[in-house]
Order: sequence, then structure tokens, then C-alpha cells
Amino acid sequence: MPSHQLIPARDLTPPSIRHLSPEDRIRLWAQIVDEGDQMLLSGFRTHTDSDELARQAFLAWLDRRNVENLAAKFRMLKRLHTEQTDGK
Repeated sequence: MPSHQLIPARDLTPPSIRHLSPEDRIRLWAQIVDEGDQMLLSGFRTHTDSDELARQAFLAWLDRRNVENLAAKFRMLKRLHTEQTDGK
């Protein structure tokens, strides 16, 4: 693929999931999330001396990320509520 081409070639196109049932799509999504978590955990392992320390660091990171995500969701909901009530 030339460096100036923004659209990937057809052979690099991700496979379609149109043929999958909703349950299979959810199953696929969960599998991808699990595999991503395993990749992150392996990254934490490279910076710690044991699997247990890596697991603890990973869980602490997840907690921080979840707190940040929850705060962002509350800000968005508050803004949405304000926009809806101001529009009346």
C-alpha cells in the first residue's frame, strides 16, 4: 500500500460480521476484549517481577480507568440533561 493511500487495500479489510447472530457478535466482542486484556497483562508482566504483581498492577490500572470512564459518562449525561432541559 502506498504511504499516501488512506483507504487500506481490500485484502486488509476486516472480515464482515453481518452473517453472525447477535449472540455470536457478543461472543466475538467478549473474546476480543479478553484477548486485549491478555495483551495488556503481558505488558504489565514485562515491568514486574511476578505474575501476581503484574495482575495487581493490571487490576489497579483497570480501577483507575473505570473511575475516569465513569466520571466522563456522568459529565456527558449532565451536559445532555442540561441541553434537554434548556431546550424546553
